[in-house]
Amino acid sequence: MGTPENARKAIRFPLEVPIVFWWVDCGNEKRSEGRTRDISEMGAFIFAPAYPPMGTQVCFNFLLPMLPGLEAKTQVDAEGQVLRVERPSVREKRSGFAISTRRTLLRINNDTH
Repeated sequence: MGTPENARKAIRFPLEVPIVFWWVDCGNEKRSEGRTRDISEMGAFIFAPAYPPMGTQVCFNFLLPMLPGLEAKTQVDAEGQVLRVERPSVREKRSGFAISTRRTLLRINNDTH
């Protein structure tokens, strides 16, 4: 019988880049920052000291690293839902959370500063 990892619907790519995310809690917008651990077309896992609770709708954006042959960075803007929250473990010393995306937009960002 397959393990949950083998049942994934999308290939995850290891990618650690800065990410900004925000959500609404009791009518107030909250914002935080972190780093991605991996991304896929279906979602992302984010390491962060502060994060929304499981089930919360969340928006996020980050820049993909420059790729050879491209003169501009690509910004990923997305929204989705928090699927799970992971507390620090022996293996991973950082807290994090997984997001399942439902809308993703890729934008070419010519401002490479």
